Amino acid sequence: MNFLDNEAVQELLNKFLKQKKPSTSKVYRSEIKQFSDFYQGNIHSLSEKDIISYRDSLLSTVTPGTLARKISIINKFLSYIEQHLEGFKNPINQAYGSQAKYQGEYKNSDRFHNDIEKWQSSLHVREGTRKIYKQHVFKFIEWFGESPKRLSKDIPIKYKNYLIDNNYKTSTIWLIFVSMNSFFKTLLGEKANEILSFKDLDLIPPKKDKGYYYVLQEHELKKLLEQPDLTTLIGLRDYAMLRMLINFGLRPNELCKIKYGDFENHRVNGQQKLWIRDRKGRSNNRPDTAIILNGKVLKAVDEWINSAKIPYTDKTPLFNQFKWNIQTETIGLDMERISKEKQLTVRSIEKIVESYVIQSGLKSQFKISPHALRHSALTLLAKSGVELIDLKYLAGHQDISTTMIYIHSVQTYEDHVGMYHPLNK
Repeated sequence: MNFLDNEAVQELLNKFLKQKKPSTSKVYRSEIKQFSDFYQGNIHSLSEKDIISYRDSLLSTVTPGTLARKISIINKFLSYIEQHLEGFKNPINQAYGSQAKYQGEYKNSDRFHNDIEKWQSSLHVREGTRKIYKQHVFKFIEWFGESPKRLSKDIPIKYKNYLIDNNYKTSTIWLIFVSMNSFFKTLLGEKANEILSFKDLDLIPPKKDKGYYYVLQEHELKKLLEQPDLTTLIGLRDYAMLRMLINFGLRPNELCKIKYGDFENHRVNGQQKLWIRDRKGRSNNRPDTAIILNGKVLKAVDEWINSAKIPYTDKTPLFNQFKWNIQTETIGLDMERISKEKQLTVRSIEKIVESYVIQSGLKSQFKISPHALRHSALTLLAKSGVELIDLKYLAGHQDISTTMIYIHSVQTYEDHVGMYHPLNK
């Protein structure tokens, strides 16, 4: 027996639909009739099991969004009946988020994609980092299979053990939980701190590049600058990039992001201002700072630009990718990437530095990375007498204590604090 055949229920349906607009009423009537055709039973016998059975019958034929809408309409109608039909109880739980179980798996639901969209819009990280975070969250939800609202403290521990069993590196596990923590906080607020504790999980943070703590001497930096072949286009590009790294201590990702539009239009006294955009820092507080190019750095950049002759817009990256031409067996600019305004990757910069370090024959107790060049540049500037506050601005630091790390080796055997203590003479 169709429960809509009950006169009392039919009367309630008509009253319920009168509250809706005509177009909405038509949709609601159709959805309620579809459900009544499926459930052939007395309205008072309707249970949660019947709602779930209805859900299962629709899973393969409708999208998660459509399924959520159908269940929502049924829920509203049953809630209305509960208020006006004595002895009837709506079997659909009214607690917030409880209807998720009637809409299929969380990972396939519109709610999950809405949660992801809400979280991503709140992130203040670079696009590449945003994608990596998203991938890690997707993998966790696929493993967990349920809504984050069902998380308990033991789940992150189990997931960490799962990652270890599958031979994930400790640095990767750290990044995975950084991603998850960011997602949970957006959805759960302070409750996320109770569920996911880095201390309780005993996570191991990634090691810093050893180049962070060491500097190259001036003669070593000069030797590195001698390596690019300035008779080739790729050599001119690499020389200009090395100059930028060594003279201003730019981070490799900052070097990658420089665009033609970041240059000031006019030169003053033969010098040109260049803006370094979206520098490293806390969320909502990533500064743009300016450097002034002159001397050998400006000359190197000019020679690269004038030799490359790239048709550019303000959004075209300053430094571009090369590719091997199989037919001509030559290396040339990758014009396809340039037309799409695709910048070099950080890994590309790292490989370029690595290749010239090998070519130069420089030996060191630490890896000579782009960050080692940054540390060397800032240390040499400090030795040359650049004020700490100016060094902080150039480095793009938000906290001057960070800048202090870079000048730990400013003291020399010719001039250091120990020479000035009166009790040490």
